[in-house]
Amino acid sequence: MKASLPVAGDWYAQSLPSSLGGVLKPWLCELWLLLMSSGLNAKFLPHEEDVDFINEYVELHNEFRAITFPIGANLRFMTWDVALSRTARAWGKKCVFQRNVHLGEVHKVHPVFAGVGENMWVGPENEFTARTAIRSWFEERKKYNFQKDNCIENCSNYVQLVWDNSYKVGCAVTPCSKIGDIKHAALFICNYAPGGTLTRRPYQAGPFCTRCGTHDKCTDHLCSNADRDQAMYYQFWYPPWEVPRPIVCDPLCMIILLLRTLCFILCVIIVFIVQSQFPDVFLEKQMILRSKEPVADKKKKCEEEEEEEEEEEEDEMEEDAEE
Repeated sequence: MKASLPVAGDWYAQSLPSSLGGVLKPWLCELWLLLMSSGLNAKFLPHEEDVDFINEYVELHNEFRAITFPIGANLRFMTWDVALSRTARAWGKKCVFQRNVHLGEVHKVHPVFAGVGENMWVGPENEFTARTAIRSWFEERKKYNFQKDNCIENCSNYVQLVWDNSYKVGCAVTPCSKIGDIKHAALFICNYAPGGTLTRRPYQAGPFCTRCGTHDKCTDHLCSNADRDQAMYYQFWYPPWEVPRPIVCDPLCMIILLLRTLCFILCVIIVFIVQSQFPDVFLEKQMILRSKEPVADKKKKCEEEEEEEEEEEEDEMEEDAEE
């Protein structure tokens, strides 16, 4: 019969290091348990282009947009946009719970869309899930009066979440050492295009999909369009204000690299042809240089001899003058 395994607490105790005298210090025990618990609770936040992460938050957006009250008649189906997620990541790296100051600048947050919206959530890193963050935005509906079209308190996140014209979304979550009073924080940002405003009701009330566009179809109670919803991958675009800026080789960069490579290959070919057609060209050059060396030596020797003769003549003249 096998001996029973120790429970978790006993296992931790058996694995703890002891002091020199074999006595376990209380503070060392607490430190070890703290490190073990933090290691067990550690959580890796997803990358902004992680497919599972993208599918999760896009589906959550469409899920909440389909259960508005009153029912929305013209809310568009949302799909992922890589440029919006890169903008969310770039601003998230600043680790500040403040609105992106570049949202109103043309081509600073997206290469195509001029008006971009933004929602933000911050909380402990080990408590972050996309559902938790997006649901918190949806819960702001309790502060919004659809009939009067006003907010009791801040409800801008909810308005953007259910904005009818928005159909592209890109999100990113960034780990931050501290934001406000929250240590080991997670900053979750979603950007939307076209962005919403507070100048009107976020959508038109009515039966599902009754006010969609002419070429739209109803998908999960939302207005979808194959042309509008197709994925666009902006391979060479990144927010120009992002620091540090990602190293990206755009078409111009690729052309320059190609030209340099071709020039190098051409030079090698030319050298090879010249050497094959004139195999002694370099040897002749060396011989010419070597033949010039003795001439130079002779010339130098002659100059030295002339100088010596001049010195001797001067000495003789001085001796004659003294006599």
